Amino acid sequence: MVTEEGVQWELRNDTVVNVAGLLKGPIGTSRSYRLSLDSVVADGEMIARDVTGTVKLTRLRDGIMVSVKGEGLSPILCVRCLREYDQPFEIAFDEEYFQIVDVRTGAALGMVDALDDEEEVSRIDDNHELDVREPLRQEILVSLPMRPDCGVACPGPDLLEVGADDVAEEAVDARLAALAHLLGDERTGN
Repeated sequence: MVTEEGVQWELRNDTVVNVAGLLKGPIGTSRSYRLSLDSVVADGEMIARDVTGTVKLTRLRDGIMVSVKGEGLSPILCVRCLREYDQPFEIAFDEEYFQIVDVRTGAALGMVDALDDEEEVSRIDDNHELDVREPLRQEILVSLPMRPDCGVACPGPDLLEVGADDVAEEAVDARLAALAHLLGDERTGN
């Protein structure tokens, strides 16, 4: 395996890597990059930030294997108190990218066409560049908790005191305050 010892490139606020030189090297050649992204759009309005980690590219027979390890923060709503907090996440994944154009001749390669068109295949584009943004985005989403909770110090839901006119003097969740009058009618028999 050929590596370029002591050399580490940096991906600073960019997820696109030109791999033309790596594609010309022997199988097993690898390159390492430091990943440093200020922000990544994860889903709609959710933006992960301060994403750092490493990206390792390894030359395969028909493409490049990308191995990514990283961490960052994603603002997310707590399901208990409905307040936004920063959820830390860690990601680690491998993604194989296939060549669609021969790097030396520029001729189209038919091996990607042989794959099922329905299958999502990561490709190295005509300019010999690969983009890790989409698999990175997907991995960030998968790494977030299904029921986010801001932790043991979570204050829980905001409570609203029911007025003195009502039958009960107890705390009621503000989201259910409109239903409190129905409970009062039930208790008085009206």
